[in-house]
Amino acid sequence: MIAETVARDGGRDRLTPRPNANDNQYIIQRSFNSKHNVPHRVAAAPTDQERGTDFACVMLAFYTLLSLPFYIAVVGTLALSLFVYLKSFLCSTEILPKFFYKESTLATHILKRCRFMTRAFSPSIWISNRHIQTLLPWIIPHNCKCQFDREYLQLRDKGVVALDWVTNVKLPKKKRRTVILIIPGLTGDALSVSSLCDAATCRGMQCVVFNRRGHGRTFLTTPKLQSYGDPSDLRQVINYIHDRYPKTLITVVSYGSGCDLFLSYLGEFGSSAQICAGVCVSPCFEVNQRSSDIFSGIYNILVLLHMKFIIWRHARALSDVIDVPGALKSWSFKGFDSHVFLKMLGCEDLDEFYERNNPLRDVDDISIPLLFLCSLDDPVYSKNSIPHDLFKYYPNFFMLTLETGGHCGFREKMTSVSWADKISLDYLEAILEFTIKGYRIDYHKSPARSTI
Repeated sequence: MIAETVARDGGRDRLTPRPNANDNQYIIQRSFNSKHNVPHRVAAAPTDQERGTDFACVMLAFYTLLSLPFYIAVVGTLALSLFVYLKSFLCSTEILPKFFYKESTLATHILKRCRFMTRAFSPSIWISNRHIQTLLPWIIPHNCKCQFDREYLQLRDKGVVALDWVTNVKLPKKKRRTVILIIPGLTGDALSVSSLCDAATCRGMQCVVFNRRGHGRTFLTTPKLQSYGDPSDLRQVINYIHDRYPKTLITVVSYGSGCDLFLSYLGEFGSSAQICAGVCVSPCFEVNQRSSDIFSGIYNILVLLHMKFIIWRHARALSDVIDVPGALKSWSFKGFDSHVFLKMLGCEDLDEFYERNNPLRDVDDISIPLLFLCSLDDPVYSKNSIPHDLFKYYPNFFMLTLETGGHCGFREKMTSVSWADKISLDYLEAILEFTIKGYRIDYHKSPARSTI
């Protein structure tokens, strides 16, 4: 039983604990109304533990109410971040190109006409990888609407090359027709460049694809293959097109190793080259310089397998001029070139062969406007091999570079026309407009004729 004492306090009786009472025990206090003498219950004083529990409950409720907007903000931020990520994953990412050139009247016209600085490359996120860009044209080829008619052209040495003409499109009648001669890479053919053919024919241009000796499922009539930088066959083809269409304007779009052949032709024949303008997509500026990337070896093997198939297919015709067994056993370009081209061309070593086939050996003699489209993540040709000085000193050389695009890829969607093809056609139209109609600095003043 709890010990009690009674104390009088203003007409009220109050029970207080005795001094010797246990500290953990409390006395129930009673108060009386002095008028009616009615007792009232008064709450017992809480313990320290109860006080701590009550304080914790109050603070928890306070912080719960206080942090509710914080939780909403956190959840909303996470949801918004997820939405932005999914949107960026599903939508395209825009990459603006860099334009390298020397200031000139022609460069000013090209910038105004083509607006290169605002022509963003927008690949879908799942095809933005450089290897996907490189392999996509081979995995999912373009749905070609063009029909090709093959023409075999016999050369002076009785050799044969093939020309694939687009024939199922009615071109508008013009006084001067524009012909685009397309030079694919070592592994390319008419189907691999069909997207450019479709886009060009829609603009009223005649397309023809050049197939080297033994390439593009052609037969070989002479014991000779065309080396990387031997432009003799290409010169005869261009002369034939010019004779067939005397008033035609011939332009060229080349891809990969086809750029080596095109640049060699322009440098060797200089001002006598019957070309108005040209484009080089993913060019190789030096034959013996390839990317040191580990993945580059995989692409080299794929190209070598294709070249070995050509050697095997024409082994009987080539057995007297090349080392067929050695070529089929080679797993590097240097080994393959030494077994195939040294004896055929009469070169003493690979250094002499590469010097004779260097595409920029006569770069000073190139006189036509040239556009180079390069990807800095090209897995085949390293970005370190790009000669930037060319575009500082030569007013007829222009270059667009992208951070991504692969090798001859530049696809924005799975099966759409590539960004490079659209840029190439816009550039060719701008050059033809400049050289034929003249360039007008201010369209309210008299035109200024091209001096390049």
